Amino acid sequence: MKNFLIKCITFLVIVGLIFAIPAFVIDPYNVFHADSVRNNGIEPNKRYIKMRNVLRNPDKYDSFLFGSSRVGYFDVAKMGNGKYYDMSYSEGTPAEHLEDLEILIANGIVPKNVYIGIDDIAYFVDPSIHQKMLYRRAFPWNGSPIEKLKFYLGYFDLITLSESLEVSNAYTDNDPDFGKRLLETGTERLDMPTAFDENETAATWSDYYSPRSEVFEEISEIKSLCKANGINLVFFTNPINIYTYEKDIENGYIVFLEELSKTTEFYNFSGINDITTDMSNYYETSHFSPEVANMMVSCMLEGTTDSHLSEQGFGVLVTSQNADALVQTLYKQADARNIAVNTYPDN
Repeated sequence: MKNFLIKCITFLVIVGLIFAIPAFVIDPYNVFHADSVRNNGIEPNKRYIKMRNVLRNPDKYDSFLFGSSRVGYFDVAKMGNGKYYDMSYSEGTPAEHLEDLEILIANGIVPKNVYIGIDDIAYFVDPSIHQKMLYRRAFPWNGSPIEKLKFYLGYFDLITLSESLEVSNAYTDNDPDFGKRLLETGTERLDMPTAFDENETAATWSDYYSPRSEVFEEISEIKSLCKANGINLVFFTNPINIYTYEKDIENGYIVFLEELSKTTEFYNFSGINDITTDMSNYYETSHFSPEVANMMVSCMLEGTTDSHLSEQGFGVLVTSQNADALVQTLYKQADARNIAVNTYPDN
């Protein structure tokens, strides 16, 4: 009986190693290489990596920039009112930013400033769906050892590893500073020129996008949390590429902005304007360039505005006093392009 048990244990250990070693070595999402992130052609779990980085370096930064991956092209060194780290990650939502802030504060990391970029993703994406996506899955920082173990075991999938290996083997790394930059500033590559493909103009949209009214309560909770901890909080909307913006406003995005104005003040960069209709400002129909981000920083931190862009709603600080005027401007812009707003064709 004793020999049988030893054989069983030995067998299980061998099987475990067969799964564990490839998972650790290949590690397509870099959860096991969070201190030395590799650029392997696969989107890493940036939420996990960035949270881990900040929690292990509690005194390195005093301010944070949150948002979806669109916020990844900000040069945080130009945000002069603090030592910023870009906490953006793929499809980051207010609910997830709230959770991250609560964890940081509970661990004694109380930032001086928090800037949060929001847009259609904030309104249309249910964050719970991210638990099914390995590159967006949240780590249970406050969970039990078993819950944390389950997180890591989720990456021990031989089929996923095999498919990822094919992608990695075919990928050429042309960004040698990828890992270092991710852990130092959290930004994307800021010297990469835009090269918008005019043949690829489909809106950035997923079939699970659907309006969520819960987002306004989540934003309110962020406001309350920051107020209670003396944190300077600033919300801003992203300048959504016109091809995506048209689909957004068909599905209620202007309604979102109107309701947002009843929840918080924010700097607005969304709309149909000289920035969002100029494809030289975009990599594709989702991500805007560092040059546009620089304009946004100058507007929010230095008060630098362009009168013509302001008339188009770009860079306007939206308050309860001027929200109606902005909303009317956005509706007029849509009407001028014959876009049928709020018809919800995709919901």
